[in-house]
Amino acid sequence: MSNIVLSYKSYGDDAATALTYSSQHPNFPASNVQHRWFKKPWRSKYGAGSGWGTFRITTANQKIYFNEGGGNLTATLTPGDYDATSLCAQIKTQMDAAGLTYTITYSDVTNKFTFAISAGSFKLLLSNQTNAVWSSLGWTTLSDTGVAASQTSDTLRVHTVEELKFDLGAAKTIKAIFLKFNNFQSTATIQIRFYSDAWITLAKTINVTSVTMPILSTDISAYFTNDSYRYVMVYMSDPSNPNLYLQLGRVWIYTYFEPHYGFTMERTMTGNDPSVMSFSDDGQAASIQKSRYSTWEYNFDAVKPSEKASFDEIFQYFGTTLPLFICENPDVANPNLHTHYVTITGWEW
Repeated sequence: MSNIVLSYKSYGDDAATALTYSSQHPNFPASNVQHRWFKKPWRSKYGAGSGWGTFRITTANQKIYFNEGGGNLTATLTPGDYDATSLCAQIKTQMDAAGLTYTITYSDVTNKFTFAISAGSFKLLLSNQTNAVWSSLGWTTLSDTGVAASQTSDTLRVHTVEELKFDLGAAKTIKAIFLKFNNFQSTATIQIRFYSDAWITLAKTINVTSVTMPILSTDISAYFTNDSYRYVMVYMSDPSNPNLYLQLGRVWIYTYFEPHYGFTMERTMTGNDPSVMSFSDDGQAASIQKSRYSTWEYNFDAVKPSEKASFDEIFQYFGTTLPLFICENPDVANPNLHTHYVTITGWEW
């Protein structure tokens, strides 16, 4: 592989691509990940009265085990996607059917679930983990609760899963995927998933890690592959995120141009600060702070004649205003550290 690749389009931005989502905040819709301004991100649904993110119930997390004093009881939740509000209603329905009457609530302040019995007391059998819902609702201990009139989960839960789904319209050759500007915790499960049909048959999974590089690159995750798929998903699970939502600024799915001859590694990198300073008559300073950035050159000692058209196409497509992804040393173990989301400021032969 060359010491540089340039990915200058994204299938995910095409008009023919259908983007769907598990949840979104109305001010931060999923369509934002198709926009070049990465600091205008998608966010999962959050905020008081919103119902919060997506809580997915499957056969693997549908059981609630409890005891009202007359023997162990089991409530079985119906598999499906819920928000916190609809999940509370489903829990009440199933616990009422299995036992006495309950009030199930979700706090917009603490982001925890509370189960309360209408009369008497009960305990949750947290030690029974068989297909249990406990972790999904924020109960993290493995010991049964004490007997009480109400039980509140141990830790916050803002969702169980979020998904951004890209239907590219037809199978496309995919060689590069970049994710930029996220707020994922290190404990989050983030994956790129490829499907051979409409989100049913999982064909391939790429596990994502994130890295932060101040100034040059913030939160870029870069992955190189060589596949052909129509259906691509960004799968995210970070249920205890302290921001109370998940965030992603840019999703880039494409191939890349790899020149035969790499660039000359010797170069100068210049830091730029566009912030504005002003001074009062007595010398007091004030400033308008703007994002810092760096500029540098890529010099190529040789270019194959057949590749000149590709270089020209990149410049004609982007000019000096539109951004693209460039990765230096793409064959290293962690290409995140060498990937930049940049604009071209000049072009010279």
